[in-house]
Amino acid sequence: MYVPKSVYQGLETVRQSGAVNMFDYASVLRMTTMLNNKEAARWLQDHKREYLQGVLYGIVPEE
Repeated sequence: MYVPKSVYQGLETVRQSGAVNMFDYASVLRMTTMLNNKEAARWLQDHKREYLQGVLYGIVPEE
């Protein structure tokens, strides 16, 4: 699944922090908001199904 680079970077920051389980959508959304990554938070709100599929099958930044 391809996502904008800024969204990918926001999600990668959350993943690397190890603070939340990436399968826990609500926690990931909360963490992106806490980290003030508005683009990732907005993308998550608008693409919940795509995010969960991406966690299962992989998320790649757009070129």
